[in-house]
Amino acid sequence: MAHVDKYNRNNITGLVIHYERREGCELSNKEIDKTRTHLNYNLAAQIQPLKPEKYISKRLDEVKHINRKDIIVMADWIVTLPKDVLDHDKDKFFEHVFQFMKEEYGEKNIVSAWVHNDETTPHVHVGFMPVIDDEGIERLNCKKLITKTYLKTFHNRLSYYLENKLGYKCEILNGATVNGNRTIKELKNQEDICLSKAKQNIMDSIAVSKELAKDAENIEFNGSFISKMKSLPKANKAIEDLTKSNKDLSLDNYRLIKVIDVQKKELDMYREMPLAKQLKKKDETINNLYSSINNLHNDIDNQEFKYMKLQKENKQLYKKQDELISDNKIYKLFIDTFNLGNIFKQFKSHLIYNNFSLKIGQLKDLCTSIIKSVTSLFNIYNKKDDQGIIHIGTKNNKQKYR
Repeated sequence: MAHVDKYNRNNITGLVIHYERREGCELSNKEIDKTRTHLNYNLAAQIQPLKPEKYISKRLDEVKHINRKDIIVMADWIVTLPKDVLDHDKDKFFEHVFQFMKEEYGEKNIVSAWVHNDETTPHVHVGFMPVIDDEGIERLNCKKLITKTYLKTFHNRLSYYLENKLGYKCEILNGATVNGNRTIKELKNQEDICLSKAKQNIMDSIAVSKELAKDAENIEFNGSFISKMKSLPKANKAIEDLTKSNKDLSLDNYRLIKVIDVQKKELDMYREMPLAKQLKKKDETINNLYSSINNLHNDIDNQEFKYMKLQKENKQLYKKQDELISDNKIYKLFIDTFNLGNIFKQFKSHLIYNNFSLKIGQLKDLCTSIIKSVTSLFNIYNKKDDQGIIHIGTKNNKQKYR
């Protein structure tokens, strides 16, 4: 379903001719239907408008690389549209594949992403430059980027990415891909079938050779003595040839049986090794890991949403706290300005003592004290010029009382 090829500078021209359907493209692929070529399109046209050859040269000037003719300057993923993708999701499928490749290799390393609808099966060519980050330095190094370990995980990661984007699973892991990642049991079964067929073919050939040899030995010659003399050497030669073939086939059969026995013993020993027993469960383990990763991603998204919500609420609380602090400062300034501190203490004492209630007499006394304090303050300020300014509290409060 997905296959990657690597190209040096000498191979780029032919690949680009195929990408863009330039003149001569039909020489490399007889399946191209030119009446449908207008349906092809380049998903990377906006982010990379230059011709592939020019962009590769430009990017090579930006990254560190070995100056050799055979160095791999570009790789190409061919991703075929699975048959089980819904008709209305075909364009989305290619778009999501393109987005995955951008995240995988970096947008500035994408050369082109041509979707071909004019061949037997729709597919996309995603060309990219294999650039790695080597301690903050960009280096062209396909060997370190496209490793065997990397390729083993690629299809699974792409499959889960597309499943999340499309909302359903499509057959990224087709027969060819699965055969590349078979279990020990599957390998043994397949090898047993092939070896059994080879053994049976040799046994059948030996049986036919024996029958021919037997028939040749029983040839009866009629006619004159001269005819017998002419026919007998030919018959003897045929018998000798068949006997030799029979011996050769018997020897080959013996050798093949030995090979089968050795391979079976090796496989049996391998199956008993602890590592082999663990490998039997690798597919299940990998699937569980990917499932756990998806669950973790969902948890992270939920936590990020909760965090943003809490952050918003926290800002509101800080704002409310600042307002309360400001009100509290102004309240203290009010109490101090009108000399109401002692009156407030009396009020608080009466209120707590009487279980948050006041007697009429206590309330009258408090009112009288407030009136005396305010009147005294008024008489002081009344003698001052109306244009004078009295600072309330400290200078840092920036509050003024006229």
